[in-house]
Amino acid sequence: MTATTTTTTVPDRTQPKLSTLGDATRFFFTKATPRIIIPLLLVAVSGRAIVGDLGWDDLAVVGVLLALEPLIEWVTHVFILHLKPRTIGGRTFDLHAAKKHRHHHRHPHDPDTAFVPLPDLFGLGVFVLGLLALATWGDGGRLLTAIVTALAVLLTYEWTHYLIHTAYKPKGRYYRYIWRAHRLHHFKNEHYWMGVTIHLADHVLGTFPQKSEVENSPTARTLGVDISV
Repeated sequence: MTATTTTTTVPDRTQPKLSTLGDATRFFFTKATPRIIIPLLLVAVSGRAIVGDLGWDDLAVVGVLLALEPLIEWVTHVFILHLKPRTIGGRTFDLHAAKKHRHHHRHPHDPDTAFVPLPDLFGLGVFVLGLLALATWGDGGRLLTAIVTALAVLLTYEWTHYLIHTAYKPKGRYYRYIWRAHRLHHFKNEHYWMGVTIHLADHVLGTFPQKSEVENSPTARTLGVDISV
């Protein structure tokens, strides 16, 4: 049983004007998420350099993680971030990441809402670290390579998603492509264009239609959940 839904939207709060790349970059580095990820990435890179003995297995680790990234973005967005509250036995259960993501959809012009919330960042970190340790069979070198790759991917995701939600206008062809797709997800229909940094999974799984083929969704800002939930 799901919580009651509505199409109520909420006006955005006053947002900082981040129309230039320089302004956007400076604001990005004031946020907690990059200040946590970047030092961890530097430590992991240093650790991998100290361990040494880079080989083809490290390249394989990087290749596998990069190949999985489009699917990870899609699955996370569809099944975790867009998860609705569930009422079981009179109690409502609402995943923290999904709740914060709904807030992000209600305030798409607020760049502060574009970052992974810190509780979810730490929870995600512990979960992914465990998976990487299992996948690399506890090999220190391969595990560090996997950690470096995962942190680099996460930092890229955070920067890309954040920048799309600033007033900075895209210039490069690829950035225009992902910028437009993510804007369509927020302002056209929340059921499509689920990738952020890459849309390969969208193309494969049929969630990257032409704009003209999709109706405007009345719940793009609320994700179909009452604001009081």
